[in-house]
Amino acid sequence: MSRRTVLVHAGICDNRMWDGFDLPGELVRHQLPAALDDTVGDEPAAIVGNSYGGFVALDFAARRPELVEKLVLLDAPLMDHDFSPEFMEYVEEEERLIDTGDLDAAVELNLAFWCPGIADRVRPMVAAALERENEELPNPDLGGIRTPTLVAVGEHDKPDFRAISERLARELPNAELAVIEGAGHLPTMERPDETAALVRRFLSA
Repeated sequence: MSRRTVLVHAGICDNRMWDGFDLPGELVRHQLPAALDDTVGDEPAAIVGNSYGGFVALDFAARRPELVEKLVLLDAPLMDHDFSPEFMEYVEEEERLIDTGDLDAAVELNLAFWCPGIADRVRPMVAAALERENEELPNPDLGGIRTPTLVAVGEHDKPDFRAISERLARELPNAELAVIEGAGHLPTMERPDETAALVRRFLSA
């Protein structure tokens, strides 16, 4: 196991998403590059990121490879992906609801789109998440990231994210792909035991 593990939460969540996930680690308060930089500091660590937090972790591995012992990407996006009409309709509707001030409807839209099976557990996190702005980052050069990487995706995540995970596993030089059975976009909450065991095995190898 790596000496340190740093956990970066998903964009629609906060650090409560790691509750019940049996993998101790240092928590990044917000999934922003500067927050991850501050948490890692100058001591190498394994970094585990879910969804947009995975993209921030990928960006860090490209910028500071000497500080990343291993990388775990759970249902991570890539910004240059050709997203499906279904996904773009969700994005446009979310933007419309936020622009009109209907935050409650925007919360319910996100719950229905991302995690209907655990909506009651995620709901308290989503409203606060919608008030944060994710920093726009360019896609890193995947071929230049040689950190040992586990790319994992929920069996029931959106087709866009399953395709992105396959691309990450294909284009990252030192990556392996795993599918988490029964999980969707938030596997640490939907299948915490199975996800923790998978990540622990990778970090211990």
